[in-house]
Amino acid sequence: MATPLAPRTAAPWSCHTHVAIAGDTLIGLGERYLVHPLEWPLLARLNHVGNPRRIPIGSPLCVPLERMRSAPRTVQVLDAVGDTSARPGDTLQAGQRLSTGGNGYITLQLADGSVMKVQSATEAVLQSSLAHEPAGILRTAWQLLRGRIESLVTRQPAAPPRFQIQTPQATLAVRGTEFRVTAQTDRTLAETLTGAVVVQQGPRQALVSAGQGTLADAQSGLTPPRPLPAPPDIAGVPTLFERPLIRIALPPLAPGHGYHVQVADDADFRRVRAEVDSTEPLVRLADLPDGGYHWRVRLSDASGLAGADAVGQLQLKARPEPPIPTAPLSGAKQRTPAIALSWAQHPRAHHYQLQVSRNEAFTDLVVDQTHLSEPQFSLSLPPDDYLWRLRTVASTATPGAPGADPGPWGDAQRLAVRAPPASLPAPTVSDTALLFQPQGEPGQRFEFQLARDAAFHEILAEASAPASATPSPVSLPRPDEGGRLYVRYRAIDPDGYIGPHSSAQTIELPPCLRSGSGACVRSGNGQPLQTRP
Repeated sequence: MATPLAPRTAAPWSCHTHVAIAGDTLIGLGERYLVHPLEWPLLARLNHVGNPRRIPIGSPLCVPLERMRSAPRTVQVLDAVGDTSARPGDTLQAGQRLSTGGNGYITLQLADGSVMKVQSATEAVLQSSLAHEPAGILRTAWQLLRGRIESLVTRQPAAPPRFQIQTPQATLAVRGTEFRVTAQTDRTLAETLTGAVVVQQGPRQALVSAGQGTLADAQSGLTPPRPLPAPPDIAGVPTLFERPLIRIALPPLAPGHGYHVQVADDADFRRVRAEVDSTEPLVRLADLPDGGYHWRVRLSDASGLAGADAVGQLQLKARPEPPIPTAPLSGAKQRTPAIALSWAQHPRAHHYQLQVSRNEAFTDLVVDQTHLSEPQFSLSLPPDDYLWRLRTVASTATPGAPGADPGPWGDAQRLAVRAPPASLPAPTVSDTALLFQPQGEPGQRFEFQLARDAAFHEILAEASAPASATPSPVSLPRPDEGGRLYVRYRAIDPDGYIGPHSSAQTIELPPCLRSGSGACVRSGNGQPLQTRP
């Protein structure tokens, strides 16, 4: 059930409560606590003590923090990644401003061990960091101008809260908890993961317990705390990624919801390498070096409040990248006995590894060449359907360490190997035509060429037959001259694949019977008379 909002009832003084023990006097407490010990009469008035030398044992006494002795404490920069205004080892004093760019991330440690993480695209100012040593109290105040801060605040036994973040719309105060606060242009979002946070806007305040969040803006004011979204299910997300662009598929989103993903070097997420917000269930991460990472993802609802994180680990092994295949294209069909595979030269390649398989799992290997120094390889394969893939193997990246550094396999390329064209039967020769009957597969059609030379520079005739269940004969006109002729053909499959030309075959036709003038003698129907062999 949501916690109702209540009017603010804060005391006029921010007090440290001292419980009187035997021998306590206001004069002594003034010397113990106050910057100016002679101001002990203030303690008398504030606590309604009539006799400064006689204080009932067990009486709770308010000692104003504003008058208590204090010493400034620095804030330590533990880590800074990307575009930030701080560097690891820096110390911050009151009044210093921190800023991060779109890929920046700063982790801070306060004097009491509390940890604060300044997220990307954030600007914040350290207003104060004071240690009230007589009371064992550390007071820290920040101003969050824009962006997001995550805090894990060390619990302090004394009330009220001593850690404070002020945004343009609200003030958050905690004594010890893990929480997040986001300052946008027109509103503030607060999310409590453990413990509780007091969020105050003007005279109103709300206690936001673990698993709850609230919003504050100028129009709607401070909303009642509401439950945060549950962590998303990431059990099905792979742990190994082998491409420089990481694609993480997450569960589908409801309208208006979104994901926030972070990738870090460490399990505490102090060195965040990538941070992405997405309104789609596919998250893309780029520019990460190879290595092992921790990652987490949280779901935000339509109001923008985000819940607890689902955490996991991932391994990126994308380099050296696989070479790019250049020939044949994936899905190609080959009808030649010799198959030439080629690929682009990788600049880091020491050698390449090639595999050819009959199945997609590459468990039925027919070729496994582990040390190819050149970006090409020729082989012969019997007719079948195959897949082939490559990977680059570089020298080890560690200087002085012998060995090889194999990269990931590239995408599998499909290759269909089919039988070469059948031998061409001898043609049927008539007075007017050469009739060929090719032997092919159902649905194929054929194209024929007739030439005077084996290189087919001087083509005499071309013809084709339409596709049919049974290959149709192809007719070429018989040349008048006869003599030595060359013929070749190629098959075009039903899927449009154009096969290679067959080998050139020789046909010997007797020459025509010539007259005294050298012209071919023709019969009564106009056909040339041929000499007999």
